[in-house]
Amino acid sequence: MLRRNPRTSWNRQESMPTVASTAYVDETAVVIGDVRIGEKVYVGPCVSIRADEATPIIIGDECNVQDGAIFHGLKGSSIKLGRKVSIAHGAVIHGPLAIGDESFVGFNAVVHASTLGERCFIGHRALVMGVTLKDGSFVPHGSVIDTQDKADALGPVPDSLKGFNAEVVEVNCEFASGYRSMR
Repeated sequence: MLRRNPRTSWNRQESMPTVASTAYVDETAVVIGDVRIGEKVYVGPCVSIRADEATPIIIGDECNVQDGAIFHGLKGSSIKLGRKVSIAHGAVIHGPLAIGDESFVGFNAVVHASTLGERCFIGHRALVMGVTLKDGSFVPHGSVIDTQDKADALGPVPDSLKGFNAEVVEVNCEFASGYRSMR
């Protein structure tokens, strides 16, 4: 469901989401306000993307936002995903936030008030809050990264996971096309 945001004291502009013609947004997803969804993006069932407080929310080309993910942000902030970013099932993406190209955020992970470089891998159930991650950073499953010292100490994505996001992106771009053709 695509909806306009309400007018508020901090945002007097009502906006409708914009969705590229090659993207797919599941009918059970709720997308509100100035949300810009790029080419070949897949937005799965029960996703909530609310640009009623943080605005805009930009989801770059070939990204995927999987079942039950939540996007929201603090007043005066925004959220931007680069190209080919995967947001796995149940993740919470809370602005202010920027995620670089080809990054992966795992199941039930929480990412808030942070900047992630390109090709980062955030493990399942991890928490990343208030930090900047350099390109290629690996946050192990279940980790809590809440200081810049912890962020700076992270190692690179292991070789065994370097191709993982590319496979996820490939599958979900096909989902965008396939589900769109079934409408």
